[in-house]
Amino acid sequence: MNESRVVALAVLAGVFTAACSDAPAVAPPEELVGDPVAQPIVRGQPAPSFEEAALIDAQSFICSGAVIAPRVVLTAGHCVTGASWWRVTTPHAGGKSATGTRKWTEYVSTGGSVNSRTNDVAVILLDAPIQLSGYPALASAPVANGTKAINVGRIQNGRASYSQLFVGEEVTLGPARWFPFSYESVEIIQSGDSGGPVYDHAGAGRTILAVNSGAGGGTQILARVDLAYAKIQQLIADNGGGGNASSSGGASSGGTSSGGASSGGASSGGASSSGGAACAGTPEAEPNDSSPQANDISGTRCGALSTGADVDWYTWTAGSSGVPYDIQLAASGDADLLMWKYVNNGWVTIANKTPQSFKSTSNAPGKYVIAVRSTGSAAQSYTLSVTH
Repeated sequence: MNESRVVALAVLAGVFTAACSDAPAVAPPEELVGDPVAQPIVRGQPAPSFEEAALIDAQSFICSGAVIAPRVVLTAGHCVTGASWWRVTTPHAGGKSATGTRKWTEYVSTGGSVNSRTNDVAVILLDAPIQLSGYPALASAPVANGTKAINVGRIQNGRASYSQLFVGEEVTLGPARWFPFSYESVEIIQSGDSGGPVYDHAGAGRTILAVNSGAGGGTQILARVDLAYAKIQQLIADNGGGGNASSSGGASSGGTSSGGASSGGASSGGASSSGGAACAGTPEAEPNDSSPQANDISGTRCGALSTGADVDWYTWTAGSSGVPYDIQLAASGDADLLMWKYVNNGWVTIANKTPQSFKSTSNAPGKYVIAVRSTGSAAQSYTLSVTH
């Protein structure tokens, strides 16, 4: 993949505002909500057992990280460039927080894209300690191709949290062709997840293998911590020591699975509508379990959430501003809709007035993606219609 497509995922502070054009009263202008994200994603569960997981707030951006010693916080290199202080909070450890005014990184910023020529790993040195019951180990050697891993960060469904962090679905690590200091996997992370830890598993004794670095085009780049292991251990020793480690350290090459969700046997034909009768629309085509795999939709499509964790994705395009659109979901259970539009090199959430419909007018041409998900994690069938 081309490095220019991989976007660093720190989020600039402030609210994204879109200008709206006039539209007929029956279809008001669409409302764009929040900051653009690198890729829309659904799921991500709260991470209360990750007491070391950290929210990082700087002067003009937000990131994620992990407290790896009382005075040492692991994050991404691009999260410490261009700032002179960082507020670090551990929401799952009682909200303990401290400020750091010193840093270490070998990363050299090149702007909005990840610099493939340096390792995107950094530490923040805190002015006061954050005491935890234990601290995670860091990988001291690379892991094998095919190792399973999980990402932790502060973004869920495209929206930044200032009160908790989230753990994503399991991904499979491989070498990053154009990024020799990183692993690569299918895209999970979003803007604001930068610097968040990437673990070998979610349980006790977990090891941090990498930090969230950048994403784009369905792929994410994860900066390897083993390449900075010796330097980080030195910084820990020079700044008060490591406290109580919760793991013995060393990389895991294992492929332990946390049982990531899959849509499995979604229908390729004969899907039923919310009422149980055969749907007259076009059946969904698997795989469509992530936004890069979204099915094109115009008219009606029939689908099924085959498990409670399944999410189905669809895409459509408005060719100009002033295009009225009407999107309706009918489901046999509690399924609802989320929708994003590609604006200013990122995906922005579109506000909906009801959980199962959007009825608005485009304020500019652009591509949209729609996610159908169950709010209560229930398998069910559905019919989705898009007219524009």
